[in-house]
Amino acid sequence: MLTRIRKAIDERDEGFTLIELLVVIIIIGILAAIAIPVFLNQRKKGWDSQAKSDLRNAATAEETYLGDSSTYTSTTTQLVDNGFKQTSGVKFGVVADAGKGYCAVAKSKSDKYFVYDSTAGGLAPGAGADSYATIGWPTGTCVAANRPADASIVVAP
Repeated sequence: MLTRIRKAIDERDEGFTLIELLVVIIIIGILAAIAIPVFLNQRKKGWDSQAKSDLRNAATAEETYLGDSSTYTSTTTQLVDNGFKQTSGVKFGVVADAGKGYCAVAKSKSDKYFVYDSTAGGLAPGAGADSYATIGWPTGTCVAANRPADASIVVAP
């Protein structure tokens, strides 16, 4: 009797059936279909955060420059000399209005534009425009006559 039980145990096939394997593959596929778009969206948010961070860092450098020379600057190299470090892949441009204020624009890797206006209090509300023409320009230094041209927004050297 014991030999028959032992023989039955030894002869039993151990493994997964084809149906079990297919069910597991389908479950993994469903999870991937949910996770991949979420991951890509998080990358875009990260790129947008880089652009916003660059604008805040540029604002700090502008205020440092103002403290040293009693005027704002429109050149990125002078901002770099005052501590501004542009993130690679983020396009950036700045226009200053002497001692009144400055307007900085950044374009993230996700192709969204963000505006920082010193006279309007910082990052413009509704930032994240899809094109330069549709940026919600604030009413401070970044008025149409004094905002940086789209061509002046460049990638860091």
